Amino acid sequence: MPPSSKILLAAALLSACATVGAAAPTSKAGSTGLAGFSPVSGPVIQNGRYTAAPEAIVAFVAALPTRDVLLPKQLRHRLMTAQVYLRSVPGTGDRTEYLLADKNGARYSLWVRSFEGRRRGSAGYLVQMRMPCASVATVQTESTEDLAAARRACARPQAEFADSGLRAYLVTAGKAPVDVTASLRAPELSLGRERLDRYRALGANPIALDDSRAAVAPTLRWVVEADPERPLPAKDTRGFQGGMKAHAGFVIWNGDRFEVRDSLPRKLWPCPPRDEGCPDPQDRYVLGK
Repeated sequence: MPPSSKILLAAALLSACATVGAAAPTSKAGSTGLAGFSPVSGPVIQNGRYTAAPEAIVAFVAALPTRDVLLPKQLRHRLMTAQVYLRSVPGTGDRTEYLLADKNGARYSLWVRSFEGRRRGSAGYLVQMRMPCASVATVQTESTEDLAAARRACARPQAEFADSGLRAYLVTAGKAPVDVTASLRAPELSLGRERLDRYRALGANPIALDDSRAAVAPTLRWVVEADPERPLPAKDTRGFQGGMKAHAGFVIWNGDRFEVRDSLPRKLWPCPPRDEGCPDPQDRYVLGK
């Protein structure tokens, strides 16, 4: 992204920050995030570096309502003004997209994937934030904001984190971010309650986000990982990788908005270099070699 474009986008987002109380992102209070990263692995950004966060992303993160992302503004500011783990990704035209986390892997608190829109001044963002439930009380004493949403998240059975889940936003220059999370089909609906109950009985993990192609394609994937000693039945039509995983859908950026798809062409889920197991003949949801 040319310096002039970065300045314009950052300025627009900073303006949104200033008016967030009057023009907050359009979302229902306490709306639920989508299935996000496994708490065991977290996001994995390959070939990044620790550096300062881009100004536009700092401004975007500051503009988000605490009720949805759960981390108070002071904590987000502290995370985003420190060194972050960042990877640049080629975007639309001469513009740059980014993968960003405060820490790479399971110790993360904040993750962002930015997407440039076909129209200049437009962008999309996928976001996930979390903090340990053990820290919520301490963070509350340092914050002027009410962290009731974080406390509710931690009141769930066996909760270890106040976790926003995956959230999606659209940004147009000069306007506040628009929360479009609720417009995306939840992956639980693709699998169905009965199937998920069967997976749980087999010891499979909950639905989680696969970000293994996030640096090379505008795509993330929801999967269920099976217990290695109890693979999913061969007849399960959602299973692949020898029953070690089940497919729950893709979320993609199409240049204008986010979409959830059940299948897509190989170019949107490319094989990693030197991966002898790709393409997987059992993976009927990625079309083409």
